[in-house]
Amino acid sequence: MQLFFPTLAVLSDLLPGVVGVIAAVAISFLIITLVSSYYRFQHIVQLAEDTQPEDMGATAADILRVQLARYLAGCARRGTSFSISLIRLDEPSFEVRMDSPFVSAIKQAARCDDITCVYDGQTAALLTEAEAEDSPAILSRITASIVRTFPEAGGSLRVGIASYPGHGLSGKDLLAAANEGLAQTAADNPIVMPEIVDFDAEEEAAGAEPVAPPAGPAEVVVEKRSRSWKDRRKSAMLDELTGVLKPSAISAYMQRLMSDLRHKKKKAALFCVGINNIDHISRFHGDNAADDVLVGVSRVLQGNLRADDLIGRHEKYAFLVLAQASLANAEIIGKRISTLVQQGEMVSGSKKIKTTITLGVAAYPEHGRNLHQLYQAGQKVLDHSRANDIRAYAVYDPEIHDTMQSKPIRSIKSLKA
Repeated sequence: MQLFFPTLAVLSDLLPGVVGVIAAVAISFLIITLVSSYYRFQHIVQLAEDTQPEDMGATAADILRVQLARYLAGCARRGTSFSISLIRLDEPSFEVRMDSPFVSAIKQAARCDDITCVYDGQTAALLTEAEAEDSPAILSRITASIVRTFPEAGGSLRVGIASYPGHGLSGKDLLAAANEGLAQTAADNPIVMPEIVDFDAEEEAAGAEPVAPPAGPAEVVVEKRSRSWKDRRKSAMLDELTGVLKPSAISAYMQRLMSDLRHKKKKAALFCVGINNIDHISRFHGDNAADDVLVGVSRVLQGNLRADDLIGRHEKYAFLVLAQASLANAEIIGKRISTLVQQGEMVSGSKKIKTTITLGVAAYPEHGRNLHQLYQAGQKVLDHSRANDIRAYAVYDPEIHDTMQSKPIRSIKSLKA
């Protein structure tokens, strides 16, 4: 008995260490398993973009579920919309495969970030990040391109479209809506997106008239849609005060435009725009006057940039602008915008207030390969100009502006070049 108690005491001292080792091994094993699973998932996703599902030991439904899950997670996080389109070739003698000319024609017509996969032997599925109201026009363009590239499609193409989140928040709901649209297609109406029902505005939806299909060879039926749904989507995207993109929406929309411009081998320029004297205006005229100046500058930007240039609010009194422009044109745009603001007067009640702006310009591909890099460069220019009281536009110069510390914003994350 004398030996028993010391032995038990020794075991009780060793036990926590043994448990700790076992726990550490278990956690390490779990982490290794998760990392391995993640890289296997990424490998499967990459293979799925070019490989027939059966050749991977999977079904078309499995691959579509994986791709849908990626889009659902990404768009839900960014607060953006996407569409799933079922593109059917009503030609029984031809099988739709990932290596078929039909799928190749879809990929060629779609954007580089869009996902194409097989739905069944006669149908391909296309996932594309787009607003509901834009999806029919996008699919009309894509089907026209398919017919040019793959003439055998002829008049046998049919497309059913579903939009997230309007037609549902799950892959099952979206596929059901796309199939519903597909079932409504006909030779004279080859592209159909079913009605988006806003249950909070049933009376309004019931009284809305269907939108007439446009004339032409690729007619599109877009059934009645609730205006209040579109209003809610708009309010989620646009800043209420200035009417430009909210800070939370900048990344998604600018990343999309940037990817599209890169895919088309177009040049781009990012402008970081800061309003000067805003603290002085707030002290002497009040916060409402400062907001009115912000609105005034926003109107100058919106009125003097092209309709397809993206403008977003950044910080409290600053903007970001992404434009399709060469570096030389970006300098012209920056000078013109600066001059217009300087010469203008911002109205606040009975007051007319003068202000200026400072612009930092960074261009693709000269100053960065993606939006994150352009933002870092443009913001360095803006910060350097503010620190040195330079109230004008300036183009990024690493020898001058890399002395400033990078201040990347959370919503503009690094992407592959």
